[in-house]
Amino acid sequence: MPVSGLNPSPTVEAHEVDELLAEHWSREFGADVLAEYHDRFAAEHVVVLPGLCPPELLTAMRAEACDIVDRRGASHRTTFAITDGTPRNMTTVGQPIIKAEGPLIDAFYFAPELLRLTAAVVGERVHTCPYAGEHYVISRLTRSGDTHGWHWDDYTYGIILVLEAPPYRDGGFIQAVQNTSWDKENPDVHGALLSSVVRSYALNAGDAYIVKTDTTMHRVYPIRGESRRTIVNMTLVNDADLTRPMTHETNDFLFGGGSQEPA
Repeated sequence: MPVSGLNPSPTVEAHEVDELLAEHWSREFGADVLAEYHDRFAAEHVVVLPGLCPPELLTAMRAEACDIVDRRGASHRTTFAITDGTPRNMTTVGQPIIKAEGPLIDAFYFAPELLRLTAAVVGERVHTCPYAGEHYVISRLTRSGDTHGWHWDDYTYGIILVLEAPPYRDGGFIQAVQNTSWDKENPDVHGALLSSVVRSYALNAGDAYIVKTDTTMHRVYPIRGESRRTIVNMTLVNDADLTRPMTHETNDFLFGGGSQEPA
């Protein structure tokens, strides 16, 4: 299990984040690599981007996020009827607290490089989310059996940065079922599982993954033993999302909504 009590003082300043990403991604995520990830995403609507976070930024963001969730995290042990009774056993921190106390997470989300890279992978223009509460949230799984159960999201894309992850034998990997739909009045998780293929993806700290979250039912496999998984979940949107009516039931319950600053 990761050692708690990480030094919350970042070794990277927020104004440096976009430049760090640009340098790292120019070396590790060139045009050929992005074209390969684009093809994987087009086929499966999920793609893992290994080592997306530069090592020095990963260290600083992990310290920042762990300090915030250690001090301000809210524990949830609940199920959601709106996703067919699936569980949320997790500790969370919402956007307003992160906005106030997490400058590196905020800088990562609003980095122009993030929009550029994500657009190259998904194959269309993307934007930061118009609803502040879905910009970014932190979630942590730390007890045996903790999980972010099967669900969909309101907006089209999620990009999730993994800060801590157990070995796959201890769970914490993601599973996804593409080409499904979320009927909030009559959610049918088992029907979705029967209608398509369930794919699983292992993750390491520093990896990120992009999901087409509105039509891809997904979950985090329950962790077990002395394990811990900490992530920052970020929402990006396409042009169509900017004009579609949205509701935010599960986000507002788990993460407390958002401050009303412009996206």
